[in-house]
Amino acid sequence: MLADPIVALVTPPGRSALAMIRLSGRGAFDVAARALQPFHPDPPRTVRRVRVVHPATGARVDDALAACFPGPRSYTGEDLVELSTHGGLLVPAAAVSALAAAGARPAAPGEFSRRALVNGKLDLLQAEATADLIDAGSPAQARSALHQLDRGLSVRLERLRAELLELEALIAYDIDFPEEDDGAVAPAKVEHAWRTVRDRIAQLLLTAPEGERLREGALLVIAGRPNAGKSSLFNALLGAERAIVTEVPGTRRATRSRRTRCSKASPFGWWTRRACARAWTEWSASGLK
Repeated sequence: MLADPIVALVTPPGRSALAMIRLSGRGAFDVAARALQPFHPDPPRTVRRVRVVHPATGARVDDALAACFPGPRSYTGEDLVELSTHGGLLVPAAAVSALAAAGARPAAPGEFSRRALVNGKLDLLQAEATADLIDAGSPAQARSALHQLDRGLSVRLERLRAELLELEALIAYDIDFPEEDDGAVAPAKVEHAWRTVRDRIAQLLLTAPEGERLREGALLVIAGRPNAGKSSLFNALLGAERAIVTEVPGTRRATRSRRTRCSKASPFGWWTRRACARAWTEWSASGLK
């Protein structure tokens, strides 16, 4: 099942000038040939104008642009076709239906990246970075995801793995072959390897809070006495009327929370934050809801 041809719309559905459809898997070019006219997979990575037709009825669906990426030199490591159609709700859906009728099945969420992972085109951290980049809500999050997508963290973990294996080898040699010609391993050499591993792990752990803050956002709590201005400040930070603001005390006692971003002019810079406000009062008889 991990090699059968799959198809999906890879741009958000809705009104737009263009939409992108991705087709990948064993036999993807054969599927495309049934729904795209004319279809020429060679030369690869060349954009060609095609006509999208329904393979069962021959009905014309759209005029589009298609590019072929033979495996393993593609995003998924398989034969892959990227089709650029007109946007909107009707045309992209009809194009996906035509490719499905030609022999492809609808892709599951994240299946293209899963296949890239299985085929060695991405490692697990890069796959997670792809999702983080898509979901990035601030420039700092995007920069962090791009760094991880460029194997920044993967390289550091590979170094740590190599150092752990070296430490393990030194200890194993000293245990299994204590009386070899070279003699026992010098304690200083083992200690140096251990300190290297310890320091590497410590450096990685130091970056964890920053990564969590970038991913989840910093928690900002606004608490205080009734009518102290918590809701007004909460709304000002969000830039929207999210909480009720009134001079009558005790109109709200539930916790309000929302994600937002600090602006570039903020002393905190661009990053996502979670703001929540809480008041400890009883509901009044004012009738406000």
